[in-house]
Amino acid sequence: MEKVALYLVTGLLAGILIGAFIFYSIGMPYMYRMSMGYGDGQYAPMGSGGYSDGRYYSPKYYQGPGSFESNGERIYYTGINENGERIPFTGGPFWLVNYGGSCVNCHGRDGTGGFVPMMCNEKAPDIRYSTLTSGEHEHAYDVEAIKTAIVKGIEPDGGELNWCMPRWQMNEKDLNDIVEYLKTLD
Repeated sequence: MEKVALYLVTGLLAGILIGAFIFYSIGMPYMYRMSMGYGDGQYAPMGSGGYSDGRYYSPKYYQGPGSFESNGERIYYTGINENGERIPFTGGPFWLVNYGGSCVNCHGRDGTGGFVPMMCNEKAPDIRYSTLTSGEHEHAYDVEAIKTAIVKGIEPDGGELNWCMPRWQMNEKDLNDIVEYLKTLD
């Protein structure tokens, strides 16, 4: 009788764990997309969600302008360049992988950061060009150091940025454009 009870309890716990795994890996993203107003549970079609370039958020979560003055501004707000290509990345918080995002999600509209992004363990730093190049961080950045930080997650002194900073795989044009946009945040 004790073996039967042990098997029942073990089976019940295994069922709960498998059910939770299935729900959180399949059900939660589906429910999230449903709650965002996409009735079929799919990602937002191009042209919907507040951004004209396929951003995954509904208008109630929109954080940026209706149109963009530069490719750098577009990348900063959407993570998508002027050719409509999502900028690939490695690392970063789990939600970024699942739902997309960009610089603005962690560093804010003005680039000053100052808050801890969801699922991260450090405050997002101020990434305005004037702050990066003035030495207000431990080490002053130059343009190449800013690009290295964006792409490789390496600081000017060779240290590694926090794991929560995605390593954005940008081409040289997009990198130059995002650095130029950071200059406008001053």
